[in-house]
Amino acid sequence: MNWNILIAFLAGLVIFIHGVENFSHQIMKFAGERFRRFLRYATKNRITSAISGMLVTSVVQSSSVTTVVTISLVSAGAISFAHSLGIIIGANIGTTITAQLVAFKVTTYAPVFLIIGFIISFFGRPYKYIGRGIFYFGLLFFGLWLISDVMEPLKYNPQVIKIFSELSNPYMAVLVGFLFTVIVQSSSIGTGLVVILAASGFMTLEQGIPILLGTNLGTTVKSLYISLRLSRFAKRSAIAHILFNLIGVIIIWPFIEPFGNMVASWGGSTAQQIANAHTVFNVIAAIVFLVLLTPFRKLIEKIVKTYEEEILISTKYLINGLPNSKRKAFSLIEKELSYFIQIAYKLYTKSANYIMKPNDSDKNMIEKYEVLSDLLDEKIEDAILELSQKNLSEMEAKKTVLLVRISNMVEQLADTANGLSKLPRSMTISSLSLSESALVSINNIYNKTEESFYELQKTFPNKIESVEKFNRKLSGVTPAIMKSYNEHIKRLKGRTAKGGSIFVEATSHLENAAMRIKEIIYLTQKYARLK
Repeated sequence: MNWNILIAFLAGLVIFIHGVENFSHQIMKFAGERFRRFLRYATKNRITSAISGMLVTSVVQSSSVTTVVTISLVSAGAISFAHSLGIIIGANIGTTITAQLVAFKVTTYAPVFLIIGFIISFFGRPYKYIGRGIFYFGLLFFGLWLISDVMEPLKYNPQVIKIFSELSNPYMAVLVGFLFTVIVQSSSIGTGLVVILAASGFMTLEQGIPILLGTNLGTTVKSLYISLRLSRFAKRSAIAHILFNLIGVIIIWPFIEPFGNMVASWGGSTAQQIANAHTVFNVIAAIVFLVLLTPFRKLIEKIVKTYEEEILISTKYLINGLPNSKRKAFSLIEKELSYFIQIAYKLYTKSANYIMKPNDSDKNMIEKYEVLSDLLDEKIEDAILELSQKNLSEMEAKKTVLLVRISNMVEQLADTANGLSKLPRSMTISSLSLSESALVSINNIYNKTEESFYELQKTFPNKIESVEKFNRKLSGVTPAIMKSYNEHIKRLKGRTAKGGSIFVEATSHLENAAMRIKEIIYLTQKYARLK
């Protein structure tokens, strides 16, 4: 083979890969957060989830980008694992757009996109990102155009024909598609290249289909790699991506020949037939999996088991603003505040457990509970402010004030739990540790507060028990704290206190928690009397 032709081919490939990567990068730079918000809020059901995944992938020209963003959102608690399935399925349809554009010879307009994008990029923000996006969109197709132009003289070269004839083995073709996609990290690049080679006469439909199946498998590797460092729910999404593509390939494999004949019967050039085969296969697979989404989800849950709770960073009741009815508005705020107390309780219990036995699982859960508690505090505060601007009766005004006070106390309680969770890190930085007797004292104080906190988060706001009963449960906290301080003084005198001031900080946080719980119980009792 002529070295000049080889270098030109590789140059075209590099330009194509560079164009795809930078086009996705510019789009995400311009609208990355918009896409994330879009994916978060467009997942009401399996159909809208799939459409969302398809649209986002069509725009960014990369299913890998869509799936990686989706898996990251699952790990962060922005969307649930169940909702991520539709997006992942839809992404496979969106990734077929590149092949269709190439088949319709958009490559011939590549220079026009390059020029227009270059000019627009000088206009400043936000046009700079739009211009760059158009420029790289043109660049990726310019790379394919260059490859097509370079390959033209090689159409009748015996050595080149021999190389491509090896791809008549479907297993070899799948392997080539898989490895190429793993290397370049984009199935769009692989499918675009296959269509160009078909348009240049180097590849038949029978050779192209297995390579496309290989690219579908190859694109799952990146999402699996990304998920290794994320939550179990993110791993479930990654495994779902792999199984969706793998099962689709296994199902179609015995029917490759009749499937190819069906696509060929629709007519068009070989390049168009390959692009059509890619689209039809992914659409059929998507429809099948969307119909069987529930059993598919249960299969993934059995494969990737977890005892963790899936935490979604979202309000539970205050979703679409307050209704006009004041009664319904109060009810929604009460429910959301009840949920806030439950999250504060979980944050408190996880933080206390984290001091006793630090571990990555509790650490990740605590971080999510912290973010969720901050969000709930903000949304409840906004809702109460909106409610206060309505025409309230005297009793409703009193209830509103109490809701503000209770909400503030819950926020302070969550902050106390947050402070408690930071102590193990302080110990690590200072190379300190708590003695066994210190841990026993901390656990004893925690147990005396946890029981009342548990009852509070279970019963708020309607079935609150008498303040006296709660006070009796909390009455043992102060003596336990005094006893623990006296024991700590003895350890200091005997120079057996290992944790320095950490023990005192932990005890102070627990003491503050007891005070906050007591105050919330008192305010809740007053609120219940107004109902």
